[in-house]
Amino acid sequence: MSAAKSKYIPQEPDRLDELVDGDIVGESDPPIRKGRTGSRAAVVQALYESDSSGHPATSAVRRLAVERELTDDDIDFAIRLVRVCEDQRSELDSRIAKVASQYPSDQMPLVERNVLRVAMAELGMEDAAPQNVVVNEAVELARLFGSNSSPKFINGVLGALLA
Repeated sequence: MSAAKSKYIPQEPDRLDELVDGDIVGESDPPIRKGRTGSRAAVVQALYESDSSGHPATSAVRRLAVERELTDDDIDFAIRLVRVCEDQRSELDSRIAKVASQYPSDQMPLVERNVLRVAMAELGMEDAAPQNVVVNEAVELARLFGSNSSPKFINGVLGALLA
């Protein structure tokens, strides 16, 4: 049996790997606000979990929303948003691929791809926040969960999509 070669793409250290007052910030304790920001963060994490482990994103977002003690309205928003992301995954990925053609979506880091999916899905919802708010939230989620270059990448892709 031959071992399949995997293509290793080195990743930059993310903000969760940095030191805060001499202590390493663990993956489980990023400072995440509540409200719709918390809903969006839960959706990004649920989609990441679904992509990496195959767990259903809807179940994961429910669990994450409850762990964060989100309000019923924010939990409802997170569930609706994750369903849009799941239902429109192919279309969202196709739109991402057109704008970020130098970075095929199957090679894009999961964090960036899922932040873009969430922002683009929200922009298509009836009760979406204004475009500038959605873009700013996506950049903040990229700053929180992604690498040091993620916020600039997310801002550039969303700027090109909305131009």
